Amino acid sequence: MNYLTDLTDDWVEFEELAETIPLESEQLDQAVELSNQVGKEDRKWQIYLQALSLLSFEEWLRKREPEISLNREHSSVLQPQYVNAIDAVFNLRVGEFKVCLIPTITLTDKEVTIPRAVVDLPEFTAHLYVVIGIEEDLGISAIRGFLRHDQLINYQPQLQSEVDWNYQISIDFLNREPNELLLYLQCLIPSAIPLPEIPTNRQATLARMQSTLLTLLPQLRNRPLWQVLTWEQGAAVLTTPDLLNWLYQPLTENTATVSNHLSELLQILTQQAVNVRNWLRNQVDEVMQLSWEALPAPSPLRGTEPLRELPASFSLRRNEQNPSQELDEILIEISRNNQLEIPANTGRAYQDLTLGNRVRLYAVTWSFPDDDGWTLLLILKAISGNKPDDEMTLRVSDRVEVLAEDTLQLDGDEDYIFTQVAGTYQDKFLATITLETGEFQTLPPFEFIL
Repeated sequence: MNYLTDLTDDWVEFEELAETIPLESEQLDQAVELSNQVGKEDRKWQIYLQALSLLSFEEWLRKREPEISLNREHSSVLQPQYVNAIDAVFNLRVGEFKVCLIPTITLTDKEVTIPRAVVDLPEFTAHLYVVIGIEEDLGISAIRGFLRHDQLINYQPQLQSEVDWNYQISIDFLNREPNELLLYLQCLIPSAIPLPEIPTNRQATLARMQSTLLTLLPQLRNRPLWQVLTWEQGAAVLTTPDLLNWLYQPLTENTATVSNHLSELLQILTQQAVNVRNWLRNQVDEVMQLSWEALPAPSPLRGTEPLRELPASFSLRRNEQNPSQELDEILIEISRNNQLEIPANTGRAYQDLTLGNRVRLYAVTWSFPDDDGWTLLLILKAISGNKPDDEMTLRVSDRVEVLAEDTLQLDGDEDYIFTQVAGTYQDKFLATITLETGEFQTLPPFEFIL
C-alpha cells in the first residue's frame, strides 16, 4: 500500500466536494447528548453520527437557503425505537419533501451503505436521499451527493441486499451537485417523485407471524434484528413502533413479566378490539355480541347524579339479583369504599367465563369531561355458588406496560376484585385472567372510538 498516494487521492477527493460544513464544538456536544439520551450503549456511535449528519444538514440549509423550512420533530433521530434500529435519519421534513440523511464516517469512501428499510419499506421512504460525509477528526462534514427516490428504485435491480439488511451503492451513482439539491427543494413539487403507498395488510401479516415473533423477539435484547429474524419478520417489526418500543425499553422488570407483556402486546396489535363506546348506547359490537352482554343504564331514580352511597349496614344479597342489579350494588360499594366517583352515564357489560369455576367479569366505561380520554373499570367476581378452587389474578395491559394486577384470594372477605385504568382515545387495554395452575384466558382488547 502506498500511503502517500492514498493520502493524495483523499485530498483530491476533498477538493472535488463543492463545499464543506464546519463541525462546531456546540454541534459535537449536542450529538453526544442526543446519543446518550436515546441510544443503547452499543449504538451510541451510530446515533452520534446520525445526529451530526442532521446538525450538519441543518447548518448547510440555514446558510444556503434559510427560507426553506426544516422540521425535525418526527425525524427518526429523535425517536429511540427507530434510532436504535436503522442507521439513517428519515421522516425529516424539508419544505414539503420527505428527506432521508445517510451518514458516512469519511468523505472519501467509494461506496455508500443505505439501510434496506429506508428503500423497501414505504413507512420510511423519502423523496430525496442525501449522503452526509463526516470527518470528525478534521472537524468537517459535507454533502457528498444525493439521490431521488425514483432514481434509486430504477437502480435497485443492480443492488444485492446484504445479510445485514443494507445496500451498497457506488458514490458515482449520486448527484454530486448540492446546488441541484437546493433547486429540487425550491422548485420541484413532491408529487413529481412518487412514493409507494403503505400496505393495508400490515396487521394481518403481523398476526400470521405472531407466535413466531413471541419466541424470537426476546432473543433480540442485545442483538441486531438481522441476526435473528428473516427480512419479512424484520419488516413486520420495523413497521410496528410498539414492538420496537418493547424491544428497546430498559429491562426494569423480571423476565416473566416482560414475556407476559410481549404476548399481550401482540394480541393488542393483531386482534379486533371491542368498541366499548357502544355500551353507552346499550349496544355491543356485532362481531362480539356472543361474548359480551350489554347492561342497561342504572336506575332512572338516580337521574344523572353520580352513584349514591349505600348505608354501611346494607347487606348485599347478590345471589338473589340479576347481573344489572348486582353490578349496581357493587359499583355503589366500590364508590363508597374507595372514594371513586362513578357517573350514572356509563357503558356497562358483563361476560360469564369458565376458568376452573364459573366467574363473571363486569366492564364499566365512561369518558372524561371535554372528551379528554376514557376509563375502564373491570370487576372480576365469583358467581354465587361457584367459589373458585384456585386464586385468580386479573391483569390489565396496554401497549407500553402491565398497568394493573390484582388477585382474588380464596380466603378473603370479598367475592370480587376490581381494577381501573384510564387513557386517551388512542389507547387500548387488554385483560387477562390467570389461575394459580397457569391456566389463563385473555379477552379481546378494549378500545373507545368516538
